[in-house]
Amino acid sequence: MFFFLPIKEDIPVIAVFMGGKMSALRFIITRSSLTLSLHGERYVVPANSLAVTCANMQVVSDVLQCKPIIVDFSAAALQQLYPDVIELIETERNNTFSRNNVKVIKAENDVIDVFSSLSNLSPDSFLYFSYIYCLSLDRNYFSALLKSSISGNKAFCHFIETNFMQPWSVAQLAEEIGLPLRKFNQQFQDVYGKPAKRWLLERRLEHAKRLLSSTPMRVLDIALECGFSNHAHFTDSFRRNFMCSPKQFRYQSHGKVDNDGILNGEE
Repeated sequence: MFFFLPIKEDIPVIAVFMGGKMSALRFIITRSSLTLSLHGERYVVPANSLAVTCANMQVVSDVLQCKPIIVDFSAAALQQLYPDVIELIETERNNTFSRNNVKVIKAENDVIDVFSSLSNLSPDSFLYFSYIYCLSLDRNYFSALLKSSISGNKAFCHFIETNFMQPWSVAQLAEEIGLPLRKFNQQFQDVYGKPAKRWLLERRLEHAKRLLSSTPMRVLDIALECGFSNHAHFTDSFRRNFMCSPKQFRYQSHGKVDNDGILNGEE
């Protein structure tokens, strides 16, 4: 059944993006019936549903009682999900898998409540919970969907995850994997949903935060282990992103006062 409605540019939605414009999967949580559009085709989603579709799918309903929540996930996010759900995945090969433009999963109100809360609090937890829920209702389809969404990216993701803390620039990473820089940057954007330089900096800094809060390592040693070329580069990057120096962050994480009189982020 299709509703041929005019496309509305101001449809209210709550969007959480865990990938870029080339996201592998789009999850739409809705408490109201709505209409979706892809390449001129219309798809009706009933109330209290989770719709699993592609990133190009758009909401076009005229009137919505409740705002749908849209959460996009990159192929890299799905790659990271795979080991966590592998015991639930159908192991038999399905060489004739046909991906639906929209796969609708009906859910009770309390499940929709959990979907909505997790999408705001922790998109990664939402992906884990929602995908297990989907697998419990249609194991064959969602097993094949996950496999097809990450196929072709395993080697690339393994290389990035193994080497992201090497003291290499984006150009050096591209050279090591044997890709022209432009092609590497495009593939990285498609898989991870953000530019390589930004993603590398975020991952290195997050790892540095863990080391600062959980180990007695010197700041310089942490900088070098996390792929920064020197102490100054690491400190400047850390301060720009977290509004404090690595030393201050370490004191704050341990509930101590540093030499500047900062305790837990308070002057």
